[in-house]
Amino acid sequence: MGDGRRDFLYKPDSLNEARTEVLRQVWQKDRLKEDIMQKNRSYAGNISLIYAAAVILTVAFFILLGLPGMQLRSFVSMLAVVAAESAVCGYTLCRLHSVKSNRKPSPVLTGGAWITAAYAAAVLIAAALLDWGLQLQAPAYAAVQLTLLLVSAALLAVTHQYSRNTGAGECRTDDAARALTRHQAELKDIRELAGSWRHPGAQWLAELIAGLEEQFLHSDPDSRPDLSDTEEMLTRQISLLHDQVALLLTLRDPGSGWEGAAGELADNIAGTLLLRNRQLAALK
Repeated sequence: MGDGRRDFLYKPDSLNEARTEVLRQVWQKDRLKEDIMQKNRSYAGNISLIYAAAVILTVAFFILLGLPGMQLRSFVSMLAVVAAESAVCGYTLCRLHSVKSNRKPSPVLTGGAWITAAYAAAVLIAAALLDWGLQLQAPAYAAVQLTLLLVSAALLAVTHQYSRNTGAGECRTDDAARALTRHQAELKDIRELAGSWRHPGAQWLAELIAGLEEQFLHSDPDSRPDLSDTEEMLTRQISLLHDQVALLLTLRDPGSGWEGAAGELADNIAGTLLLRNRQLAALK
């Protein structure tokens, strides 16, 4: 293999630099995630210790308060307070586990905080009024505390289901809204890749892809989940164009039919883009 051929295959170009930059960013992102997970594990251990201490103090308080003989009503209060402490601890651990950078709390976490706080306050108020104040009969008092627990659990379940439905819809909407940006970024990479081709047709190929970029630039940046099939078709066609350009860079003599193949792929992408814009206009 001659020196020219060796330089052609191994000379560093913008594509290699871009790949190195992507790998560096991925490594930094993984390192940041690992640091966050390590901190969360430390926080979770501290929260578990605080919860265990709170349960021990609660049990000791009710035992000492009920000596020489604990009534059934006081026993119900103790179980209710421990249940409230468990709910607060469980929510805190769930919130800590769900923390992600640059993201707002989900509706289930926000709603769960209010529901958990309201449940804990209701348990303490019921214990103060119905147990220590009015000294309600044990069966009726137990029914009140059980009702508070069941109502809070039901509210959390409804909030969780609502959050799942809303989150799935928002995720589909966000993915659709980012689709055009992804297509433009991919075309830019392909154009830069074509520009690095050491062939007389490199300029023509780069200008062909630049024309596609111009069409995407003047397209509606919004999208809808209903257009997922069309967006997926665009993704596949652009991926095929990327593979074809990458293949051309490996060939010393691509032959005489590569312009037609590249032009056909570009026409297919332009046609699918036109279809996307028409479908989007019909939905508005």
